[in-house]
Amino acid sequence: MHPETLSNPKGMAKKGKMPHAGHISGQSNHPLSLPAHSLTAVQVVDELSTDTWSGLDNAEVKRRLENYGTNELGEAEGVSVVRILVAQVANAMTMVLILAMAVSYGIGSWIEGGVVTFVILLNVVVGFFQEWSAEKTMDSLRSLSSPTARVVRGGQQVVVPSAEIVPGDVIEVKTGDTIPADVRLVYSFFDRLNLFRQAY
Repeated sequence: MHPETLSNPKGMAKKGKMPHAGHISGQSNHPLSLPAHSLTAVQVVDELSTDTWSGLDNAEVKRRLENYGTNELGEAEGVSVVRILVAQVANAMTMVLILAMAVSYGIGSWIEGGVVTFVILLNVVVGFFQEWSAEKTMDSLRSLSSPTARVVRGGQQVVVPSAEIVPGDVIEVKTGDTIPADVRLVYSFFDRLNLFRQAY
C-alpha cells in the first residue's frame, strides 16, 4: 500500500472559514472549516493551500513551521504521583467539598461530614487513577511516534524528521510505516497480489 496523505498536525484554516471563534475538540486553535474526515480531499487541499503532486515549497514549510510550531506531543517529565495527587486535591470542586466537610464537622453534623469525606476520597481516588492512566497513555504514544517521514516538497520526495511536518505536507506512507501525524488520505494504491497472499 502506498497511500499519499495530507498532514494536519496542528490544524489550519483560511481566515473566515472557522465555524467558531474558539477551540474545536480534536483540532488545533487554527482548524479547518470542518474536521478533515468530514471534508472531501479537494476541500482539504484547498483549505490547506497545498498541491497533492508537488507539495509545499521550502519557504512555505519554514513559514508554517514558525507559525504553527513543531509536530510533537511535547516533552514530559514522566508520570509524577505527587503532582497528580496535588492536582486532584487542589481543584475547585474538591476545595468546595473540603469546605463543606469542615462546616459539617464544625457544627457537629458527623453523619453529613462523614458522607462528604467519603465523596471527597472517592473523587480523589477515581480522578487519580484516570489521570494516571491518561499520563501512561501519553507516554506510550510518545514512544510509538515515528522519528522520520517521507514527504513531497517542491515536487521531490524527501525524508524529514517527523517534528518538521507542517499542515499541508504531502506524506507518502508505505506498508509497515508508522503514521507520523494526523493525516487525510488522498490517494491509495494497493498491490492486489500482495493482499491476496496475505489473506491466506
